[in-house]
Amino acid sequence: MLAVDAVSSGRQTPVARDPAAEVVSRATDPRTGVVDTQRLATWVVDARKSDPQAAESAHAAIEQHLLASGHPGDVAHYNQDVLQAARQSLLPDHAPGGLWAAGQGMLQQGSKLLIDNPILIKRWEATTSAWTGKGGFTRGLTELLTSNGIQVGQTVHAPPPGSLGRTSGIASPVANNTNGALARDAIADRWRAAGAQVRTEVPVQNGARVVDVVAEPPATDPRMRQRIDVESKVGRTALDSDIRGQVARDVEALKVNRGLRGAGQLLEGVGKVARPVGVVLDAISLGQAYQADGNRIGENTGRTASGVAGGALGGWGGAALGATIGTAIFPGVGTVVGGIIGGIGGAIAGDAGGRGIFDTVKGWF
Repeated sequence: MLAVDAVSSGRQTPVARDPAAEVVSRATDPRTGVVDTQRLATWVVDARKSDPQAAESAHAAIEQHLLASGHPGDVAHYNQDVLQAARQSLLPDHAPGGLWAAGQGMLQQGSKLLIDNPILIKRWEATTSAWTGKGGFTRGLTELLTSNGIQVGQTVHAPPPGSLGRTSGIASPVANNTNGALARDAIADRWRAAGAQVRTEVPVQNGARVVDVVAEPPATDPRMRQRIDVESKVGRTALDSDIRGQVARDVEALKVNRGLRGAGQLLEGVGKVARPVGVVLDAISLGQAYQADGNRIGENTGRTASGVAGGALGGWGGAALGATIGTAIFPGVGTVVGGIIGGIGGAIAGDAGGRGIFDTVKGWF
C-alpha cells in the first residue's frame, strides 16, 4: 500500500541499505544457501587491521543479521571462525604494551640458552694398567668427586687390547701414553655404541682443562640435551695437587653450567608469565566496558569482547596459557566474565605478581 501511494504521488521511498546483509549474501552459495562463515570471519579480521572500530561494528552487524535470519548455528560457526582467523593472522607484537611479544622474546632467549648449554655431567672412569696391574680411585678421591657432584664409574675397566706391559720392551713413559690413549678410545667407543656423538681430547675453560671424552647422547627435547665429560684414568689414582686441581676445574665447570641453565629456565619462566600478563591487559578493557554498561553485561561489554578476540586474549589465549581462553568469549557475551576470570586465574594465580593483577581484575566484575 505504501509503495503504491509513493508511486502515485511521484515519489519513491528509499530502500534502506543493509551492509551486513550484502556481506553475508556475498559469502552465501546461491545454489545451496550455505553461508561461508570462514570467509566472513577472514574479512572481518582483515578489516580489523586497518580499521578496528569499523570491523567491530561489522562483526556486530553480521552477528545480528545471522541471528535475525534464523540461523543460530551459523552464528556459532562464525564466532568460532573469527577466533581461529585472529589466531592465524595477528602478530604477537600487537599485544597490549608489547608484553606478549616481550614474554615470547624472553621465552625464546631462555630456550636458546638451554639449547646452547646442555646439561653438563662430569664423570671419571678408571682402567686397570697393563703395566702395574692396578686400577681404580682411592677412597679419598672417590669421596671428593662424589661430594662435588662428579660421577664415578662403578666398574674398573680391564686393559684394552694392545695395552703394553712391563715385558713389552717399551719404555714406561711411552707405554703409559699408549695405554692412556687406548683406555680413552675404549671409553669413546662404548659411548658411540650407545648412540652418542663423541669427541676426544676437547679443550675447555680456555684450555685450562682437556676433556678426554665428550659424549652427547641423543635427546628428544634439545633443551634437555646432556653433555657428558669423561675423565679417563689408567692405574691406581690417588689425591695429589694435580688431581685436586683437575677436580676443582670440573667443579667450577659444573657451577657455571648450573648458572647458565638456571638463567635459561628463569627467562623461560618469566616469559611464560609475561605473556598472560599481556592477556590480562585485554581483560582490563573488558572491565572498563562492563563499567560503561552500568556494571552489567551489556552492549559495550559484548562489543569489546568481540574486539578482544583479535588481541592477546583471543588471538593467542590458547597457545599462551595452555587453555583456550579465547573460546570462553564466544558465542555470546554471557560467558565473557567467567571465561576470562577462570582462564587468567588458572594461568597465573600461582605467581605472586600475577595473583595481584588477577585479583584486581576480578574485583571489577
